[in-house]
Amino acid sequence: MHIDTQFKAQAKLDLSGSVSPVCLPVPDMPASIWNHPDSLRSQFHSKARSFFECEAVLAVTGIESGISALARLFQTWHGSMRVVLAEPGFDQWDTRFRRASHIVLDWPVELILEGEIPECDVVVLGRPVNPTGQMIEISQVRKLASRLREQGGWLILDEAYLDWTGEESYTSFIEASPAIVLRSMAPFSGLPGANLAFVCAPKSVCTALLNEVGTQAVSAAQWWLALHYFDAELWRESQIALLASGSSRLAALWQDCLGTGTRCYQGGYFVSFEHDQASLIAEQLEAIGILVRVYEADTHLVRCGLPRDESQWDRLDKAIRSLKLGEA
Repeated sequence: MHIDTQFKAQAKLDLSGSVSPVCLPVPDMPASIWNHPDSLRSQFHSKARSFFECEAVLAVTGIESGISALARLFQTWHGSMRVVLAEPGFDQWDTRFRRASHIVLDWPVELILEGEIPECDVVVLGRPVNPTGQMIEISQVRKLASRLREQGGWLILDEAYLDWTGEESYTSFIEASPAIVLRSMAPFSGLPGANLAFVCAPKSVCTALLNEVGTQAVSAAQWWLALHYFDAELWRESQIALLASGSSRLAALWQDCLGTGTRCYQGGYFVSFEHDQASLIAEQLEAIGILVRVYEADTHLVRCGLPRDESQWDRLDKAIRSLKLGEA
């Protein structure tokens, strides 16, 4: 395979992640923040209840921390449980629930929504689904959540990628139809270093989870940053528009190369598409310094994140047009 040395000489362009290239503008943090964690914590809980429209919100140090805490909590409460993970989905649900000695079964999201669910104690469902961007209606979620609670089980909703869609969160329905919802600040804010996520759930669940993660897990700086995130209403509106425009542009870029018949799924922070030469696409891009993610478990799916600026857009455009793919 011929590799253009002009591409190869450049630093790596990592588009394998799923975080917005446009960052939340944050002012300089005053040094006094470190001296008032209790006040910040109190402000956080007041604003978080309003922002998420639910009674109990627990801040955790990243989405993976929330997943691990839930896995440990269920182990403490019930021992080894049967957990159904909707596929496709975030792989850390599988990793961390197995680590906590739960029995994990991957199950197609379409079958779960049709009600064809194997006997289980917990169902984990992405909303929207990662990496296809499929949006699941609130009415479907409420029906599933109620069914599981009637059986003594739980629905866990991973809404880490919800913000860019502008869709209503399930958090405001938790009291009426109890479920556990995870939200993440990193993807939408473009600040992965913030390492902050939120568990919204019935109060008994959040109280028990607090014992798992500890009262000192979240720092004063993170409380302060969360408050800025909650207040950035006008910025969120512009961010939704920017991400929608960017993902449409990225989808068009790939379709120009692979053909308009290629179905692209827009996920706000990324675009994904099925291709029977997914691995070859990723290998050729990596050879010229561009990283994308490949899902090959059930479908040959490529996920490509949004470039950050015009120079990155231009580099990706040239790289895509340089791909040498054989006959399907």
